[in-house]
Amino acid sequence: MIIDVEALREELKRQCLAAFFGGGFGGALVSSFEIENASPEALIDIALRQGIDLREYETAE
Repeated sequence: MIIDVEALREELKRQCLAAFFGGGFGGALVSSFEIENASPEALIDIALRQGIDLREYETAE
């Protein structure tokens, strides 16, 4: 499976920022910075911990 890492990165950041602005969860803001600098492997690990279905980010390349 080949993952569109940048699309996954943007979705993870969007979720973190929504948690921060929607609920004032400060840890989400810190997590968004971690996601910005994470390697592709780390991003996949973060996504799996959050229960994200990686098939949604599968690419044909």
